[in-house]
Amino acid sequence: MSSTPQPTVRPMRPDDLAQVVKIAKRAYKETFSDLQESRGIEPWSDRRADAEEGERITSLQLAEHILKTDPETCLVLEESGSIKAAVMAMNREGMFVMSLTAVAPKAQGKGYAQSLMQPMHQMVDTFPRSLGVVRADETIRFLFPWNYDVHPAMRAEGAIDRGRLPVIRSVRDGDDSDRELCVTTDRRLRGASRGPDHDLLAASSRLFVAEQGTAYGYAYAHPNGSPLTVAASSTALARELLVGCLASGESGSVALVRNITSEQRWAFDVVRRLGMSLHLAGPVVVRGMALPAPYLPHDALG
Repeated sequence: MSSTPQPTVRPMRPDDLAQVVKIAKRAYKETFSDLQESRGIEPWSDRRADAEEGERITSLQLAEHILKTDPETCLVLEESGSIKAAVMAMNREGMFVMSLTAVAPKAQGKGYAQSLMQPMHQMVDTFPRSLGVVRADETIRFLFPWNYDVHPAMRAEGAIDRGRLPVIRSVRDGDDSDRELCVTTDRRLRGASRGPDHDLLAASSRLFVAEQGTAYGYAYAHPNGSPLTVAASSTALARELLVGCLASGESGSVALVRNITSEQRWAFDVVRRLGMSLHLAGPVVVRGMALPAPYLPHDALG
């Protein structure tokens, strides 16, 4: 009499990544209308498998980066040789950054999430701080008992009204010499540097930095002007950085501003002024720390 195969949680391997990304794309069902082909905005939604020279980061490249830097916090749940669910997370100077939690759509409702969340909970408990942007409803249900603070968020989408762009005075293009400014901003707001994530972001997007008196900050922008993340020590510079990102896209291009929580009123002020439409999105969650502000987190890199 043969026994029923049991699901096994194990460390993720490089040869798992194609299947993990496929699961993530199917599990995350947000629709961005005109932005679905804008690779590098929503980390797990790009439709094309391979990047061409000079194009944005793909889901697979992002997954490769996370697994390379933090293999000990990347897990899969496997049954009968097939991956049913996956977790990818990062350790950034003692901060646990949740990057991906996904269950294959056809495998949902079978207890796989529960089996995978148990070792994830054990990992979370070893870190003093945690940050993440959550897309899966099932993940949110698990996080409440883990003492996470859940901050509902919105996204803004649309072509901006360029006639209403305010003048910006403190924003300039950044380069490698600005890394210390970026790291200082990270540690002030997040309590932890992005570390190697800056290399990934700098290689695939445009860096803006801002300095005004004792205030400072940075942002990374997609070629269409969508900010991938914004971080600053003052709301005035955060506004300027967000405007700088949105202004950098081509006229008529559709941009997206993600992860706007109620604490980021400055971002709501900018997107409403520029005529962008607002939509509900997944929440930003934190544990053992206050929600960084003024700050727009990256979907997968916190």
